Amino acid sequence: MIMKKLLNGLTSVENVIMVAAFAIMVICTFTQVLNRNFFKLSMPWLDEASTYSMIFMALIGTEVGLRDGTQISVTAVVDKFYGRTRQVIIIVAKIVLLVFSVSVLISSIKLVGLQLATGQTSSAMGLPMAVPYSALVISFAMIVFVQTITTIKMIVRLKDPNVDTPDTREESAA
Repeated sequence: MIMKKLLNGLTSVENVIMVAAFAIMVICTFTQVLNRNFFKLSMPWLDEASTYSMIFMALIGTEVGLRDGTQISVTAVVDKFYGRTRQVIIIVAKIVLLVFSVSVLISSIKLVGLQLATGQTSSAMGLPMAVPYSALVISFAMIVFVQTITTIKMIVRLKDPNVDTPDTREESAA
């Protein structure tokens, strides 16, 4: 129950970030086009803000796609198996994803720390570069959190002999 509330809360946060990033990107890009064609004022920070918003959207969207199962995936091997064997293969794939995500998370935390230590800023906005690089930390932390919970649920469900996976229910009905 607590995990479900946490996941729902995280989904709400993701949605807010996605909507805000999309709104900022559209407003900045639209303003940039108006400026370029009519006002001819120098506002290079608009392009930078639009780019950083797009980065946040893409990385947060990665977690959303993984959670919803809408990411592109190659299922040729998985589709050849049924029942518990298929579930085990899916769990192993999730574990590989988790190992990769944890390694990227650790590397991105180090990168943000380096950016904070060096004080590097963006050229147009003067924004600390730790801010755009924090998109990696935020998105991969969410991926690790959500995928860990999903994997644990799958393992618990796999261990329960009374719970049929969707594929074993299809086999027993035939």
